[in-house]
Amino acid sequence: MLTNPSIRRSVMLLCFGAAGLLLAAEWHIMRSRPDPVATPIRPTRVSQLATLLRQSPLPNMVREARLVIRLGPKKLEYYEGETLIKQYDIAVGQADWETPVGHFSVLDLRENPLWKHPITGKAIPTGPENPLGSRWIGFAYDDEYHIGIHGTNQEELVGQAVSHGCVRMRDGEIQELYQKLAIGTPITVSPE
Repeated sequence: MLTNPSIRRSVMLLCFGAAGLLLAAEWHIMRSRPDPVATPIRPTRVSQLATLLRQSPLPNMVREARLVIRLGPKKLEYYEGETLIKQYDIAVGQADWETPVGHFSVLDLRENPLWKHPITGKAIPTGPENPLGSRWIGFAYDDEYHIGIHGTNQEELVGQAVSHGCVRMRDGEIQELYQKLAIGTPITVSPE
């Protein structure tokens, strides 16, 4: 898995570069045809993929899904377009470990994540002792800390400011939400 931010950025740049080369090659082929009327244009794999993506929804993804996290009332709101679909109670970051405010997007989706304690570095595998629960939705990273939305094995703490910056949800609720999100889903974290 790509947990190192530098490697993740390099892979993303490589993918974007490859896509750019494919589009440039397709453009070159289309421009080099001697008579566009006499020569039928057959769609390339790139244009076929673009057409397919426009015509059918991707699995596990609502195209206009977005999340709003409200730190003050400790609520997470799931929207489709401008319509509020569901609101969830959450736990947020404690003093000196506040959940970051701003505009983000889903960067990572994991089922049954491994948890590494942010201070001691001790790793805890998936299971009932894992404080991340069964799902991880990562949205903010730096070299040392990863911030995300995750389940919890301490559901009684939902509604409080107790985490190391992450947003905690009841495990059954994050499983429901997880199915509706995709990499790139917008997330706004608001202090109110």
